[in-house]
Amino acid sequence: MIAGNEKDNNYKISKLAAMTGSEVKGDGALMVDNACGVGESVKTSVTFADQKEYLKEALKSEAAAIVSSYEICNQIDSDLKAEKTFLLTDHPRRVYAKIADILTPQPYQSGKISERAVIDQSCRAGKNVSIHPGVVIAENVEIGDNTILAPGVIIGPDVEIGENCLLHPGVIIERDTVIENDVIIQSGAVIGSDGFGFATDESGHHKIPQQGNVIIEAEVEIGANVTIDRGASGPTIIKKGTKLDNLIQIGHNVEVGEESLLVSQCGIAGSTKLGRRVTLGGQSGVVGHINLADNTTAAARAMVTSRTKEGVFISGAPAQVHREALKEQAYLRRLPKYIEQIKELEKRIEELEK
Repeated sequence: MIAGNEKDNNYKISKLAAMTGSEVKGDGALMVDNACGVGESVKTSVTFADQKEYLKEALKSEAAAIVSSYEICNQIDSDLKAEKTFLLTDHPRRVYAKIADILTPQPYQSGKISERAVIDQSCRAGKNVSIHPGVVIAENVEIGDNTILAPGVIIGPDVEIGENCLLHPGVIIERDTVIENDVIIQSGAVIGSDGFGFATDESGHHKIPQQGNVIIEAEVEIGANVTIDRGASGPTIIKKGTKLDNLIQIGHNVEVGEESLLVSQCGIAGSTKLGRRVTLGGQSGVVGHINLADNTTAAARAMVTSRTKEGVFISGAPAQVHREALKEQAYLRRLPKYIEQIKELEKRIEELEK
């Protein structure tokens, strides 16, 4: 049986405060070993409250410590405050997220290479790598320190995977893919499959060889059942810090800018470039060969058909500036009333002409 994570998850509150840049109010020597919501907390838990109502509930919970803001904590006048230890910050959600990451065991971490994995002898693996049963690794693969390959992961030839990466069960990484450090890929994702490229004429659809690759930069997270196509020529690139939800399709030679957020079931057609911190809402679609400027936000189900200006919020199909789309929707809802008015005017004009 493969051992679980042996990391010690017992921390003093004072140490967590130092690691997250927050301030302790209460017992800094208090030991905690988990982070969870108010309803699930126990006597060794850290929980958080970023609203006044949530803080009232947190004070009644069993949690040992509460992450909250100075402003919210000062709004509460309760004797229960004296019984709790606080980690105070101007950014409680961010601090809680860091603490939860510290206290949560890394899944599938064993530091061992299973004898039931199929690994080509040319594979070069770093220190403390975890490779589980059913993993298949082809020739000339490089794997960085502390990276985890869960059961059933398949790695094609000439793939590079950096340090501290986590590939969940059933992930497929096709040939020549480059994955940098601290990347998480959820189950069922396929990275580097052929792009949808065909030359069509009267005799049929003729496949264009997809000769590029995929580059996943550092600190990217890719959701379950995401598909990212390799470039037809040159790379498809997901840049640093970007987060992809589940069930997303990214076409060949797409470039997704730094720290972008792509929500479930959205799709991007080939050769489109997204700037930094672009957000695509659920089920939105972007046509090929256009550029979306930095900080563009597309609402859910938006169909983006043209380039955007920096910081714009767009919606609708075809997508346009959200305020204009709302006006159009308002006019459309009034359309039956307008039709009746037009009919009445036509009738009056006809009577006048007689």
